[in-house]
Amino acid sequence: MKNKVILLILLFSGFVGFGQKQKDFHIAILGDKQIPETVLLLKQLKEEIKSVVGQSANIVFKDSFILLNDLNLDKAKNNYEKMLEAKDVDLILSFGSVNNFVIAKNKTFPKPVILFGVINADFITFPEGQKASNTPNLTYILTSQSYKRDLLQFKKIYPYQKIGIVLDEYLTEIYPVENTLNKIFKEIDAEYVLIPINQVSDLDGKLESLDAVYLSGGIFFTKDEQISLVKKLNEKKRPTFTSIGKHFADCGILLTSQPINNLDQFFRRIALYIEAAVNGDNLSQLPIYMDIEAKLSLNIETAFQINFPLKYSFLLQTNIVGNANQLASQKRYTLPDVMHQVLEQNLSLKAEQKNIELAAQEVKLSKSEYLPNLSASASGTHIDPDLAEASNGSNPEYSTSGNIKLEQIIFSEQASANIKIQKELEKATKETYNSNEKNAILDAGIAYYSALIAKANFLISDENLRVTRKNYEIAQQRYDAGQTGKSDVLRWKSELARATQSIVNGYTSLNQSFNELNQILNNPIGLRIDVFNTEENEVGQTKKDHKKFFNLVDDPFLREKFTLFIEELAIENAHELKALQYNISATKRLETLYQRSKFLPTVGLQGQYNHTFSRDGKGTNYPTGFAGPPDGYYNLGVQVNLPIFQKNQRNINRQKSFIQREQLNFQKDETIVSIKKNVNDIILSILSQYSSIELSQVSTEAAKESLELMQVAYSNGAIGITSLIDSQQAYFQAQQQQANATYNFQLSILQLERIMSYFFILHSEEENQAFISRVKEKILR
Repeated sequence: MKNKVILLILLFSGFVGFGQKQKDFHIAILGDKQIPETVLLLKQLKEEIKSVVGQSANIVFKDSFILLNDLNLDKAKNNYEKMLEAKDVDLILSFGSVNNFVIAKNKTFPKPVILFGVINADFITFPEGQKASNTPNLTYILTSQSYKRDLLQFKKIYPYQKIGIVLDEYLTEIYPVENTLNKIFKEIDAEYVLIPINQVSDLDGKLESLDAVYLSGGIFFTKDEQISLVKKLNEKKRPTFTSIGKHFADCGILLTSQPINNLDQFFRRIALYIEAAVNGDNLSQLPIYMDIEAKLSLNIETAFQINFPLKYSFLLQTNIVGNANQLASQKRYTLPDVMHQVLEQNLSLKAEQKNIELAAQEVKLSKSEYLPNLSASASGTHIDPDLAEASNGSNPEYSTSGNIKLEQIIFSEQASANIKIQKELEKATKETYNSNEKNAILDAGIAYYSALIAKANFLISDENLRVTRKNYEIAQQRYDAGQTGKSDVLRWKSELARATQSIVNGYTSLNQSFNELNQILNNPIGLRIDVFNTEENEVGQTKKDHKKFFNLVDDPFLREKFTLFIEELAIENAHELKALQYNISATKRLETLYQRSKFLPTVGLQGQYNHTFSRDGKGTNYPTGFAGPPDGYYNLGVQVNLPIFQKNQRNINRQKSFIQREQLNFQKDETIVSIKKNVNDIILSILSQYSSIELSQVSTEAAKESLELMQVAYSNGAIGITSLIDSQQAYFQAQQQQANATYNFQLSILQLERIMSYFFILHSEEENQAFISRVKEKILR
């Protein structure tokens, strides 16, 4: 509200009074500088003054009595003196820091003067306890502003160590700003840097060493300049605080301390003081201070943008402004983004992928049974000389030798069966991975839609807070006008606290849902992400075909065929069933192994080559007439092994494999039943949620219209507070139901895609067209 009050100092166009029977009372207006918004505010002020003073005098505003000083002290002094000399001027209404500084220096006031504007409490020199000007023909209307109060409050919210104080340069020329700040920072454990500005570029190069900024300048900048000023601060990720204007909060200042009084109260005070002057009352005894209750506002959009560390206890005491839907994020996700990243980055899938690699190695290991086993060895020996001599050359005292040995399985039922079994198990592992992959996609989709629901609830809570604040202001206005009791104001104050707690809870849930999504996507948990719904921003034919496909479920004549087809398709594509079938094949081959192994032998080939490298010492020579064995020789052999009786273990193992096969078949049948049940449940859920979307949309629209009507009726005193609260609660409950129905419907469709093992988003348009054609051909024939 204070910004609108400040804008009153920016006067340029005037008013022409209409002739009345009452005496004319001319008012001169002195302002600092022009801003376009002043015209509308001055019109409102004029109406208020005439409404209050109209019975006592005809108020006249002449163009020639409206003067601006353009922030120049000499011009401000000349403007004031000119209005003193003007015979038609009956009262001077002065706005702005420059005018008030110049006029307040005077000792006497020949004409009634009302000084109205924001004066920093740290510069006020009135004696303690003084409540009136005590100067004839002079009064003030002051809404005090305090650097000290603001900086201490900011320090409590954000523990800055070095803060920049940004203010208009002209203020440093007329007020002892630096001396005042030096005194203030003796009580604050921090440093400050004074940054006077005349234009936005004056900030360049002065923000790097700061960790926070207190803004008390830029009031007379254009709207674009103010936006540029705040943007420059936010780009540096510096927390900001101001109390000079609500419009800076709209531009993106993080924290704004503003009075919560209605603008009408300020206008009414001015009008009453003018009425007092018209009636000849002594202005010197009128109250100079206007008690105001300040309320801190937090721009939630800026808080997200600069990663401001929000304190939940602080949120409970703060007005939340800004667009809560504009979450600052390092990465934004749609459902396709989530699906593709989970396939590439999910840690669980990476671990499962290793199972496939291990299974492939098991197949290689089983095949290696039919590869030759070749080994080589060498030895050196020394035996007792007496024994060597008695051996007649067969065991010399010293000798070195070596051999090469070859073993090769020619046929083995067990090795052949193991190869087949490991191949089946490898296929089962691949299908298990495919199943886990699609489960991971579904889990990511659930986390994605959970985040969307949390975001929707957060935004609904944000809107609820704003509506509650509006209703609180209505109740405050009615109370100030004497149209209702204090109980309504207190009740709305309680509702405001409850709505603020709700947005705190919503913010917590939103961050928790983002943490879960980050975990699934293998992102750093602290990564700031955002999600948005592709269903609300459809592009391409794929999504449209997707909707056409699932619209078949809404046709009662096609629903049964559609359900049967989906059951067949889900069973056909089920990776769980395929994995079970491969395991069944493996156990069946194991059963055959134990049946055949009693008839089929294991056949192997063996060969060995031995060579003596050296013979020395006693016992080296053979007796006369004996040639001795050659230094090198080989042998070959074929081995056939047929186990006749192995402790009955073959029959026992065969029975075990038979039982395992039966068990797997039972699991397969149970899986088929479960798939059919899930298909029917999901289709019923889709039907229910689809109707809920339609009904909740109608309910939300009706509840919103009802709330708007109730607000008008409450403002006019036609209904009580309970009816308005009930209407507001009904509206936001309807919004939550609509959001939940919408996202749960989309989630159910995703779950049905999982059951079918066919995700539309992960396939090309041609594949989806072929799939849809297959469906239509099946159920429409």
